[in-house]
Amino acid sequence: MASPPAYRQLDALPDDLLAEVLIRLPSLADLGRACASCASFRRVVTDRAFLRRARALHPPSLLGFCGASPGAGGFHFHPAEPPHPSAPAARGVLRAADFGFSFLPSPDPLGWVVRDVLGGRFLLDRDVVEEGAAAASRILAVCDPLFRRHLLLPQIPQDLAAASALRQSRRGDTFFAPIGEEECVAAVAETSFKVIWIAECADKLVAFVFSSVTGQWRATASVCWGDLSPAFSRPACRSMSRRSYAYGCFYWMMGDSGKNLLVLDMRRMDFSVLELPSSAPGHDIVECAIVEEGEGKIGMFAFRNYIAGYALQIYSAKMQNEGKAAAGKWSFETAMVVPFDEFGILGATSRELFLKVPPSFARGCYSLEFSTNPSCKYLESVRRVISGVPPSLSFLYVGYPPSLSSPSI
Repeated sequence: MASPPAYRQLDALPDDLLAEVLIRLPSLADLGRACASCASFRRVVTDRAFLRRARALHPPSLLGFCGASPGAGGFHFHPAEPPHPSAPAARGVLRAADFGFSFLPSPDPLGWVVRDVLGGRFLLDRDVVEEGAAAASRILAVCDPLFRRHLLLPQIPQDLAAASALRQSRRGDTFFAPIGEEECVAAVAETSFKVIWIAECADKLVAFVFSSVTGQWRATASVCWGDLSPAFSRPACRSMSRRSYAYGCFYWMMGDSGKNLLVLDMRRMDFSVLELPSSAPGHDIVECAIVEEGEGKIGMFAFRNYIAGYALQIYSAKMQNEGKAAAGKWSFETAMVVPFDEFGILGATSRELFLKVPPSFARGCYSLEFSTNPSCKYLESVRRVISGVPPSLSFLYVGYPPSLSSPSI
């Protein structure tokens, strides 16, 4: 008697054993093919617990870059181009998604501004057109451009805004934050999200958090500028730029001095200041990105301005027990001259730095890939992901919205 086909033999396995077989497939594409080939495989692969394991083993791929295109109809998605391995999937996203957000309610479709992109979701806001409207009157929306769905967030309650002096603020940052496992049950983990609103008031910083689990805003952190650092006594030193995230903390470069990072610890919900590595006068850090290095370390890609051009320097710092980098404990790893006279950081991982480069070099978005050897970090390759990119490009588009997001986000 002939033996049954191999997939029939697998089909007879209990689900827990079948999951252990399928999780060992080398790529998400292989998982997709297995899912389409057999109802039993599909049942296992689409289980929430299995999807969480698969996502942990296969980090989401870069699909392209997003940004506003003034005079060209608002917001646009620029897909990764061949020979990048994500190019076919990126073209599919370009065809399927609505990056003009025409499904959003607004009398002016161009009134919405993209503030952040995470996991395929977009965070947008627009001002309420009312006389005397303040920061608390902004409307925020979380959008899934693939399924053309959105959720309007409630406004921060007036009593909470008044108590925090939010109406004094016209600047700050609004962005997604990873949601903690303790904040949601497994049944909604894939569709949950968290939004942070940081307001720069005249005398202090205030952080508000919205959780999709509770559907409410809460004020979580507040600190006076003078308590953070004497350097922040000057308003010019308070502007926040180039946000990074690593190990539960957000980092911003502060002001134009290139000397300090503002840190928001999401576990403790408090602000602190981390000093950047010192330098000779005139050679301060002009842009940097903080990444997770592993082994209890954060890493930093830092650009310094020299007479001959820009130098990319790489540092690392050990994390303390409470999850913060020890002030002044940066370790220098390596440095290299970059052939760009102008650039902008779009994002970074522990081994990849994404830059946008203007026409004076070879216009496009580039990926600088580094070795993962902790004892000798060096540049392995420079790859152009897309060519001809608008200067306003500002976000990475990595991964798809959660597969369980349909029919709601």
